[in-house]
Order: sequence, then structure tokens, then C-alpha cells
Amino acid sequence: MTNPMRTTQPLIRPIYSQTNPNEPIDFGEVAIAFESGDETEHITAAARLRFTPRDKLEFICPVAEKPPFWAFRVGMRSDSGLELTLVDRHVKFDADLVGADKDGLVIGPRKSGVEVTRPTRFISAVTFHLFNFPDFNGPESYILLSGNPPHQGVRRLGRSVLKANGWVVTIAATDRTKDLVQAIKQQGGHCITHIGRIVRDDGSTFSSSQLDGLLSCLSYFLSFALGRWSCVALPVGVDALGKRIHEEWGLRIIADGPWPAGSSWFDAHHAELLSQVFPGFFSLWSNDTWQRPLTNALYWYFGATDRGASISVDTTTVHTQAALETLAWTHCVQDRQMVSPRAFGRGGLAAADKIRLLLSSLGIPRDIPNELCALSARVGQEWSDGPEAITQIRNSLVHPNKQSTVSDDAYYDCWRLSLWYIDLVILRLCRHDGKYANRLKTGWVGAVESVPWASG
Repeated sequence: MTNPMRTTQPLIRPIYSQTNPNEPIDFGEVAIAFESGDETEHITAAARLRFTPRDKLEFICPVAEKPPFWAFRVGMRSDSGLELTLVDRHVKFDADLVGADKDGLVIGPRKSGVEVTRPTRFISAVTFHLFNFPDFNGPESYILLSGNPPHQGVRRLGRSVLKANGWVVTIAATDRTKDLVQAIKQQGGHCITHIGRIVRDDGSTFSSSQLDGLLSCLSYFLSFALGRWSCVALPVGVDALGKRIHEEWGLRIIADGPWPAGSSWFDAHHAELLSQVFPGFFSLWSNDTWQRPLTNALYWYFGATDRGASISVDTTTVHTQAALETLAWTHCVQDRQMVSPRAFGRGGLAAADKIRLLLSSLGIPRDIPNELCALSARVGQEWSDGPEAITQIRNSLVHPNKQSTVSDDAYYDCWRLSLWYIDLVILRLCRHDGKYANRLKTGWVGAVESVPWASG
């Protein structure tokens, strides 16, 4: 192991920061113009990102003695709504008048995560902000020094460097990450916990469009690592002279509810897993055959892991089976062409056989693991394997009858098994053959094991 990097300042300087969870982020005053039909109104507004009761980018417009023409449209939304222009930035987007507070009328863009600069091809480096990410460590962590010798303070802070296709993405903790993570766990909400930096390994420039694609990939990858939506937000890009030429305000997507306590394949004490899996994920994401199915499967996957906020553990089976069948169709039919499309159509393979084909072709065990006692000890006829248990339990939920009685423990174990399969399938498709955290085993943070298909 190499000696860790040492520095007297946090590795990446944030553009925005918060002292406590849910603290609003102010972007300052901006000159805006609103257009609706033939009418236009110019005004100076304060731009801010708030987090309660829900995250939202807002423009707060003070109300003069004579309210503007659009002030009478609070709460109204139509296809012919307001068009907001950031005058000095020459950027337009659709917006709605969403309400009012003590400071004035509140206008919100319809899209979350708005580019507030014109497209460019000359970005040299980008700083982004990562919300609600766990405090992690690994071999790439760095040492933050404080004070003077011989009473110099030493703190080890998390760092992970992700590389793929010429991109270099560094994610680093700050001197406040540990405290902020603890505050989120205790009181909930949203807070910037880590800072990221993006460059090209050869120092070349890149475009706004290329950055947007990378940020989308990175958001899905880090969400997959946590088993919940993770928010990569507020990117600020500079040119070779350090001038800001690209900015995005607002949040693309972020998990709601309390700090999740669930598990995933990523272990916070083995941050090297991020750098090991990311190249394969980026390759899969960049494949035209895979990008849309991968995002769809992960959408169902995150819906299943979010059971505490939206759905019960039994109905997550519908989500996870949809994810598994999406992955099976794409891998077995479209990508590898192992069977014809007819085999996955009406009158073709049963749902359990589709999942079996997917697992078998990727070297993933189909037997029900011993940890899942409610599935291993079924009363009466035993399930032959995991795919049969998942599909029959799903069918008992979607097509109930008097004979289809499933215990609460079986629903819970089915949920865990399905998520484990999705973890393994995507890791295998990413060509990862190292360690991972097995969500089926109740151990401790830091416990990892080899993936089932690893040699040796």
C-alpha cells in the first residue's frame, strides 16, 4: 500500500457548502424576464435551492405596489405557462408560479437540475457536490493535517478516484464530512457531504453535452453503489483560465425520507470497490443496447429498496421481478442472442426460466441460500430454486387465490433474494471479479467476500 496523500486543506475546495442539513443554498440575485403570450416582465430575483418540505430550485421575486401580470396565476400550470429567462446568462426554461412567502412570489422551473449557462465545448475541469453519501475510507484516502508540529492533528479522510474512457473523477470527503453524516442520520434531510472533481486524463477540454452524459452515468452508478438514489449536483465547470463557463442549479434526483439503513454490494470500509466497478459500469452505460434497459432496471431496483418510504416489502417483488426480466431480455436476447425474441414472448419461456437463463449464463448460483430460512423451509412442496420462489411469490401477490398463502417472512426473504440477484447480475455485467458486500449475510461494516464467479 502506498503512503497516503497529505495536505493541510480539504482535497477539493467546494463551491457551495452547508453548515447543517437542509440549510438553503443561495445563488445570489439574478436579472430575470418572464414571458407569457405577448406580455413580458423584467425583475430582479433571488435564486435559492431549498430542501424542506421538498427540494426545489426557486426564484423569489419581490412584489411591487402593482403586482406583475403573472402574479395572478399562483398554482396554475399549463402548456402555455411562463417562460423564464436569465437575462445576463441568455438562458431560457419553462417555469411556474408556485406560491408566495414573506419575501415575495416564488417561481420554480419545471425541470429539476437546470443549466444556467449556455452550452460550451471548452470545459477544462468541473467541481460537483455529492449529497448524503456515507463517510467511506479505503486505500486512496488522504491525510488532512492541522496545527503545527509537534502537536499537529492528523485526520484520515475518504477519497476515491474513478477512471473510465479518459475521464478522471475524484470524490473526496471534507473536514466536516463525518459530522454532517452523523447529523443527517440523527435528524434526516439533505446535505452536501462530499466534493467531486472531473477532468480528462490528457488535460483536454470537453463539452457541456459530454459532461451531462457523464454526470448521468455517475449518478446512476453511485446510486447503484448505495442501493438508493444518490445526488450528484451543482456542477461548476471552468475553462483553462479558471473562468466559470458551465453551471447547473437544482437537484437532478435525490432520495427522500430518513437516512437509509439498508445494505448494498458496496462497503464503506472498502472504497476501492467504487474504482474497481466504475469502468465496467461506464462501458455498459455507453453501450447503446444497454443504457436504457440498465436505467429501467435500476429504476425498479431503487423502487424496491425504498420500501420504507413508499411500498411494503411484499409488493417490492413486483419491482424486482420487473428489473430481473428487463436484464434477462437485454442480456439473453438482445446482447448475446442466446435465444430468439419469441422465447421471451407469449407462450415462450416461463418467467422463472428467463431468470434461470440469465443467472446461469452469468455464473450466478440459482439455489436458495441457507441464510433465507423462510424460503428454504417452505411448508409442503419446496421451491426448486430461487427463480421459482421469486416468480411464484410474485404470482401469489398479483393473482391471489385461496391456495396461494405466503408468510410475511417469505415475502421478506424473497425481497432480499431478488435484490441480491440484481446486485450480482449488474456486477457481473460490469465484469467485476473481486470482492463485494453480500447483503444476505448479517455481518459488520468491512465484511466483504469474493463474487460467486471469481476464480481461485
